[in-house]
Amino acid sequence: MSIWDRILNREFFKIELRETITDVLSTMYQVAKAFIYQGSRLLLQLRDNNPDIYYPNYWGLFGGEIDPGETAECAIAREMEEEVRWQPSDIEFLFLWENDHPKCLVHLFAIPLVIPTSQLTLTEGQALKLFTLEESLQVPTVPIFRPTLPKAIPMIESPELQLAWKVLSEQPI
Repeated sequence: MSIWDRILNREFFKIELRETITDVLSTMYQVAKAFIYQGSRLLLQLRDNNPDIYYPNYWGLFGGEIDPGETAECAIAREMEEEVRWQPSDIEFLFLWENDHPKCLVHLFAIPLVIPTSQLTLTEGQALKLFTLEESLQVPTVPIFRPTLPKAIPMIESPELQLAWKVLSEQPI
């Protein structure tokens, strides 16, 4: 196929775009984070009281940095094992989010919590807690949490969580 045929068929642009995206992603700091849910509640982590980390003493999603050569799915599974000594069997990719501070690409996942929180062993952070959606909006959370909720909740396959979001969204501000 000639270069002109490739251009006319847009094959050239698809290849160039894919290569450009791959180049950008390979140089960009990337993390994997999870909306862990049980019924209509979300499991959040109170970040450590350490001035050397982003957002100490804020509630946030579990997860962390994607290591070089590691897929986002493997990273979130590894982070769950490292942070709460749990190996979830059902991990669903939701979407990518470009974060401003710190500047990074966030791979967001949904994970149903199918065990009691008493069976989790927290190894990173100060605490973990299941919050209703309303409660989660009343505590200090990392900046990525609130803006991702409207996109994430409808994508999570939990009728209880979606109903809670619908009720919360209909309340006057």
